[in-house]
Amino acid sequence: MSVLQVLFKRVALGFAAAWAAVTAIFFAFTLSDDWVEDGIEGAARFGGADEAEIEARIEAYRAERGLDRPISEQYVDYMIQTAQLDFGPSFSTGEPAGGLMLDAAIRTAMYALPAIALAIALGMSIGFYAAFNPHSRVAGLLRHGSYVAFAAPTFWVGGVAVGLTQTGTIEQSHWLFRHALPIALATTTLLGGYVSYSRAYALEERSKQFVSLVRAKGARPLLVARHVVRNAAIPLFSMLFTEALALLVLSVFV
Repeated sequence: MSVLQVLFKRVALGFAAAWAAVTAIFFAFTLSDDWVEDGIEGAARFGGADEAEIEARIEAYRAERGLDRPISEQYVDYMIQTAQLDFGPSFSTGEPAGGLMLDAAIRTAMYALPAIALAIALGMSIGFYAAFNPHSRVAGLLRHGSYVAFAAPTFWVGGVAVGLTQTGTIEQSHWLFRHALPIALATTTLLGGYVSYSRAYALEERSKQFVSLVRAKGARPLLVARHVVRNAAIPLFSMLFTEALALLVLSVFV
């Protein structure tokens, strides 16, 4: 399977995962209590409205939002609007929700994309170095350090960093806490996985017969490493999309 085929397969799986996530969100909101509806009822009861008036206000709200239709029709419209990035007005500000989400997406991309690029570069470098230098203390320190950074809860590390600014221990920097810290925390979320995968794939390729044949022909270590990295990079790039999607879904959205 070529790199393009693997990439196409991963992209298709990504779209399938996105469809499943959007569908789950729709049913989670549809089958749970509507907080806007509860707010309308609470405000009406606080104002002394009778049951008929409360019911009329709720029915008007549901009709305005199209929530009085069959759930199948709501689902089809929801998926079409989501594909068109039409999310209707915001409940809080009344502005188009799509514009607010676009601003948030740009803000997210400002730290997520650099973090992904940095994690790939560092992770593959450390992983390949550890595979070619299995007895190196530096390689072991870098590898285990990436695992520790991955295991440390990012919300706790970020909270400690923000807390230090509030106590005056560290002078607050707009650039540091708006850009550098989110990039660093998102990088640690991915780094351990890239190090582990890079090292595992490189070790697997090093043990294959063609590598022994290249060495037997007197090839230099750099040429051997080039063959190993070239073959190990194929499965690595196939999981980059999945790991990046996991970062965005778990660390950003959820």
